Amino acid sequence: MKKALKIILTALLVEFLSILAIYGISYAFHEGGVGYCEGCHIQHESQNGDIKDVDEGVRTGQIKGSDPSSNCLRCHGTDQREFSDVLSKDGSVYSSGGDFYWLKKSFTWNTNGRYYQSTGDSHGHNVIAADYGLNQDIKLNSAPGGTYPAAAMSCTSCHDPHGKTGNADTIAVISVSGSYGELPPEGTIAGNYILLGGAGYSGGTQLSGITFTQPAPIAKANPRKWTETDSNHTAYGSGMSEWCSNCHTDYLNGNNKHSAGNSAKLNNDIASNYNSYVKTGDLTGTKADAYLTLVPFELGTTDKSPLNPSSTSGPEAGKANVMCLTCHRAHASAFQNIGRWDFSATFIANSHPQPTDGGVSGNDALNSYYGRNMAAEFGQYQRQLCNKCHIQD
Repeated sequence: MKKALKIILTALLVEFLSILAIYGISYAFHEGGVGYCEGCHIQHESQNGDIKDVDEGVRTGQIKGSDPSSNCLRCHGTDQREFSDVLSKDGSVYSSGGDFYWLKKSFTWNTNGRYYQSTGDSHGHNVIAADYGLNQDIKLNSAPGGTYPAAAMSCTSCHDPHGKTGNADTIAVISVSGSYGELPPEGTIAGNYILLGGAGYSGGTQLSGITFTQPAPIAKANPRKWTETDSNHTAYGSGMSEWCSNCHTDYLNGNNKHSAGNSAKLNNDIASNYNSYVKTGDLTGTKADAYLTLVPFELGTTDKSPLNPSSTSGPEAGKANVMCLTCHRAHASAFQNIGRWDFSATFIANSHPQPTDGGVSGNDALNSYYGRNMAAEFGQYQRQLCNKCHIQD
């Protein structure tokens, strides 16, 4: 009996330590910014006489993956960490940025005798990760509205793997992550939100020909649970569209493009529309519960203290603003142009992928809207979610 109890207690201890290894150490890796060098780099050609995690030709100091994105996905593409994975095997990552899984999925269908397709390349930022089957965009040579080369696209195009802030006036020791609203001890600073490159960042490589002019945006996320819902989501403060313009320069110049950015404040009518709109035909909503994660907004503040990832409140007129991520995901989505919803569907319930589409597998249709049954929640005749602000349905 004592032996059996000892075996059980030992098994429980091993399981507990495994949980700590997955959820504790992995989260701590990026606390305060970059993790320890050995997590990403081979510091010596061998350890105990054996090459570790790399092919035979690796030289001292090189990354462990075949390329920058592959290196990142060694930890962020494991299907083991709900709060930090960005590449799943089935589209089940429901983070605010989206799931790079959709880059591998192309869908085809026929409507009224006509053939349609939604290609994987159109579903997101085509990061190149050879170890994970992610390749360069086959259509675009550079960023829409800019010059960033598709051949250089990687996770480090946007995220600074060494966690610098890029602010000349705030050079100091980074003591806490900038993603979750922690207050750094006196004499230290917080890092950038999710390690986004700051002003002066090279876009991951000098070969990009890009030097960021805009600082990282102000935002706050839940530190432990990244599954996006209306009551658990990234709270955006300001600067997201400006930061996107580091590469997509033309999209903030106002030339026949939807306004976005710190100056694109929601006026009284738009804010009122957002707060009252529940779904097509239903304008009974209130500001207290108006937030829809499919149509997020920025609060219009550089202060992180009022940012609340659990808030369900709608926008305040004259302060909140529309941003690039109001309509688009940052990483990838199931829809063309990295849409948060299917921009080409008259009725959201008819969005593609549909279960009968070519290329669909598993729960692709349900996962495309983060597990939301759109017909059941919004109705069979819910129109485009642009109506959350504009009410033309």
